[in-house]
Amino acid sequence: MGQVGMDAWSHPASLAAELSAEAVADGIQRVITSVWFRVILILLGVLLVLWLLLRLYGAMRSRRLGRIVYERTFSQEGVYEGETVELIETVRNTGFFPLLGVDIESYFYNELELEEYQADPGSTMQYCISRFNLWPYMQIRRHHRITAKKRGQYGLHVATIYNKKNPITLEAPAELYVYPRAIPLNLPVLAVGRMQGEYVSNRPLFTDPFSLAGIRDYRFGDPVSQINFKASARVPMTGFSSSPLKVNARDFCASRRLMVYMDFHLPMGSKIDGKEYEQRAERGLSFCAALLRDAVYGGYRVGFAANCRNITGEMSTRFSCDGSEAHLTAMMKEMARMNPTDGASFASLLEHDIADCMTDTEIIIVAFDTHEEVLDRISTLEQSGNSVQQIILEEVEDDE
Repeated sequence: MGQVGMDAWSHPASLAAELSAEAVADGIQRVITSVWFRVILILLGVLLVLWLLLRLYGAMRSRRLGRIVYERTFSQEGVYEGETVELIETVRNTGFFPLLGVDIESYFYNELELEEYQADPGSTMQYCISRFNLWPYMQIRRHHRITAKKRGQYGLHVATIYNKKNPITLEAPAELYVYPRAIPLNLPVLAVGRMQGEYVSNRPLFTDPFSLAGIRDYRFGDPVSQINFKASARVPMTGFSSSPLKVNARDFCASRRLMVYMDFHLPMGSKIDGKEYEQRAERGLSFCAALLRDAVYGGYRVGFAANCRNITGEMSTRFSCDGSEAHLTAMMKEMARMNPTDGASFASLLEHDIADCMTDTEIIIVAFDTHEEVLDRISTLEQSGNSVQQIILEEVEDDE
């Protein structure tokens, strides 16, 4: 009788449990068969596939980034201080795998000012990033305009791609020579030992506008009166010429010679401090650069010598007289590399040419000051049939 009573009281509880289990199962069944559940499953599946694809893309991208071909070149081998030049970046994807968002990072000297770039005044270098999106077998060429602010030799060596905190170094050498700013001087032409009429030359004493040796590309410093507008108009806009303007090339003079010297020696007791010395030295190099450039373009055979230290440790620099543009470029490159410091004795530079019996040469000496032993060598050079002019940096005014 007691057991029957217990079963009667427990039956409603078991029935409620069975109904609750059926309700849960029915709810689960409804959720599984609902549209939203299927949508969520599809979304999770898509996200999983995307995650796997991204992992696969990241692994493949890391492998392919190291095979990127990256090159840098300057549009010109050298420019004068204050001029502009283009840095050309070339990036090539050598495979079928696309590479998106490739950041190539590099540093530039502050003396090479990138256009529209705000340099940090507290930093000695400019930090730059170039971003590329490279599709299969794509090549991208990008041009950056740069202003050369200071004389010197500047080299770019490596660039870096940062990939998951593992930098990839790309060898991308590029070199630019910044020549001294060419500051012209109005100097009288002194007579040398022989009269100009004794030389055999196709160039007359007075310039004949109809006596031409041909047409050449415009160069920095050419007068506007020498531009040949008819020849310039015939240059196609998509041509491979380095300059859209053409100028008349005059006949070269056969025998005129110019030797330019620069004396970096500072007299004892001078009150010039280091900063002012460097400024005067740069100004003197600018005078020399203008003299050499104009003389070569005018048909002279030109030489240059200076008693300063260079980057190789030598105490002086010397170039014998020659008249080619390659010779001018070699002199400008050496002037770009010069350190404005006193080197060998300036009198020894003059002694070298006296021993070589230099004659019939127009000599221009740019110096901080003059002294007795230099004046003695100048007198000897003049007696050998040369004309000598001295430019004292403290006295002369430039025409800039």
